[in-house]
Amino acid sequence: MAQPTSSVKLLIVVPSLECGGLERNVAIICNNIDTTKYDVTLAVLNNSKQFFKITNSDVKVIDMRIANVRKSLFGILRLSRTIKPDIILSAANHLNLFLAIFKWLFPKRIKIIARESSIVSINTQRSWNPVIYHWLLRNFYKKIDLIICQSKYMQQDLVSNYHIKVAKTKIIHNPLTQPVTRSEAASPAAFVKLITVARLSKEKGLDRLIRAVSKLKIPYRFIIIGEGRMHESLQQLIDSLSLQQHVILAGRREEPFTHLPDPDLFLMGSHYEGFPNAMLEAIALGIPVVAFNAPGGIAELVDNNNGILVEGNDEDEFARAIENAVNKEFDKKQIQEAAVKRFNIDVIMNQWYDLFDSLK
Repeated sequence: MAQPTSSVKLLIVVPSLECGGLERNVAIICNNIDTTKYDVTLAVLNNSKQFFKITNSDVKVIDMRIANVRKSLFGILRLSRTIKPDIILSAANHLNLFLAIFKWLFPKRIKIIARESSIVSINTQRSWNPVIYHWLLRNFYKKIDLIICQSKYMQQDLVSNYHIKVAKTKIIHNPLTQPVTRSEAASPAAFVKLITVARLSKEKGLDRLIRAVSKLKIPYRFIIIGEGRMHESLQQLIDSLSLQQHVILAGRREEPFTHLPDPDLFLMGSHYEGFPNAMLEAIALGIPVVAFNAPGGIAELVDNNNGILVEGNDEDEFARAIENAVNKEFDKKQIQEAAVKRFNIDVIMNQWYDLFDSLK
């Protein structure tokens, strides 16, 4: 076991390690952090449904066995008094807000930083009481020492809607884990191969993707990889449009991009995205993208070299964009190399190190 050569103690607090974007990124940080420089403890409020594994044996993992965030305050306080961390990193909006409200109970020497996983003003509309939640954010969120945003859009949302000073925010994108390899190119198919990877939920806009592909005048196969509450309604939509031979709900896959060898395009129908992990993985494999230009980090990933953005919500225009993208000669190797250079794990972890070192 490596012994830290630095006195920096880091306590990371997360509600769970279930399957999700914020949990994935916490696991990536823990599994890749340099434990010769940082003494890391990961506190999971409830780890009973763990999906992401912490493979770094030098990271101490504590299952606090607490039912929900509202009951976690005294447990986190006790843990912080035992560990005496220099930095507490919280990684979920409701947990971030909870710590902001009660920050006065923690020693002033402890820096509390929060990582945001979505667009706060939009996500707030889905809370138990949007008006009260918005008020709490506006009045308490500024007490956090630093807020980590995944995209420029997320940063501007906090500045504009919650009066957070830009100096109290920092943008750190989600990383790619190494190594990144493309599947072997398949023999030319008689149809265009389309893929999306997403939770089957309303905000992911899978229904509008299905309606858009139904308008295509070219032969295609569209594979949707993911699980969620909208499975039945999406299947009903597929059936109603007689697309059973064209659109397939393939369920969840551990390595989703191996399910369809050498896809032609990745489609994204989300109504908003903090920073889309699945799209990042797609371009890292050299797969061009067609996406609605929705609020969030999508526009920070897609450019003329790796895909097409569709403005507004026009599903006919999205179908035309797919056909245009199929006919465009994208340089898949260039797409892959650009993504890996910008978002590889070493680049992103160095940004975290710079942040931690600046706060100690």
